[in-house]
Formats: sequence, structure tokens, C-alpha cells
Amino acid sequence: MVTVTFLTPPMREKIVVEVPDNARFTLLNLMKRFNLPKQCVCGEGRCGACAVKVVPMRSSAKMVNLNDVERRELFLAGKLTREESELAELKDIPPRWRLACQYIVADEPVLVAF
Repeated sequence: MVTVTFLTPPMREKIVVEVPDNARFTLLNLMKRFNLPKQCVCGEGRCGACAVKVVPMRSSAKMVNLNDVERRELFLAGKLTREESELAELKDIPPRWRLACQYIVADEPVLVAF
């Protein structure tokens, strides 16, 4: 099981969700499943409305895997710099922002803020 913790100002308390190993959920799937208040227009990585901050809970986390759609949309929205893109690609350093519709929950515990 991997733990995903959701935190946003409208919620009074954080919500902690345990996801079974190899479940292949996106963050947006989890947010919908638990009725978390996040706007999403397209669900396909074309609008950027589902951008969230993803913070690894372990210092050695490897959770980059930005696909081209996510990289382009985050860059156009000003949420991903060229430097962050290069660090993600070359050194496996995760960017601050991700698209909830594109981010697939893996085996790393994360905090998701929005």
C-alpha cells in the first residue's frame, strides 16, 4: 500500500488515502473517488486546471515520469521552468507542480496540496 495525503485550505483536516500496490490510479481518479474539491475541465492534460503541488514524503523519492503532454501544459501555465524540466529529465528531481489527471500514483508516499 502507498499513502497519498491530500491537503487544501477548504478542507478542515487532511485526508489520507491508502492505495493498493499496482492499482494504477491517477491523482484525479482518487480526488473524484473521495469527493475532493478540485476543478478539472478536460481530464486529459490539455487545460492545466487540475495542477497540484506534489511533495514526496521521502527524501529519496523517484517519481518524475513527466510525459510530453504534462510537461507542455505545465510549461505553458508557468508552473514548470526549463530548469525544473531539465532536473526532472536528467537528475530525477521531481518538479513542484503536476497535473492530477496525468500523475499516476506509484509506490512513493506523497502529499498533494491544492
